Formats: sequence, structure tokens, C-alpha cells
Amino acid sequence: MLKALGALLLGALISFIGVVLHNSIHPFGILLALLTTAVGISFVGQLFGARKFKIIAATAWLLVALRAGSYGLSQEILIISNIYGNAFLLGGFVIAIFAALKKS
Repeated sequence: MLKALGALLLGALISFIGVVLHNSIHPFGILLALLTTAVGISFVGQLFGARKFKIIAATAWLLVALRAGSYGLSQEILIISNIYGNAFLLGGFVIAIFAALKKS
């Protein structure tokens, strides 16, 4: 149970870092955000030792990224619908799924 909570928190942290990085220092920010996603989810699998924890981290990544890409109460949005935002959501989702399903 504690490992699942750790995987959930790490997945959310990985996504938060990607959200902050993706739209900064063009084009290196998006590359760093996608690299952080791949390395971070693979690290969760190595840290906790099972694929199910990588899937939990990838799910947490997706939930945070989707929330950052939707409007808040004050109409603020963290992932804008531009080339970098779209690449982060689509590319990050694909990378997170591949990293989670990859055999450790």
C-alpha cells in the first residue's frame, strides 16, 4: 500500500515537472519534459520493483496532465493548446504508456 502511494506521488511529481518545463526555453523545454516523463516512470519501476507501480505512476501522470490542460475556476490553464502543449499531452501520454508497459 505504501509503495502504491509512493508511485502515485512520484507520478504526480513527474507530471508537474513536465507541465512546468514543457512551455519554457523553446524547444528544449518540451524535450526535457518528455525525457523527464520517460526516465521518471522507468525510475518508479526500478525503485518499487514491479510494473503495476509504473502503471500507477503513469495514471497519476495522466490525471495531473489532463487537469493542467483544462480550465480552472478562474479560467486559468497551464497547458495551452499550442504546438508545445499538444506535443506534451500526446507525446507524454504515449511515452508514459510505453514506459509503464516496458519490461523492467
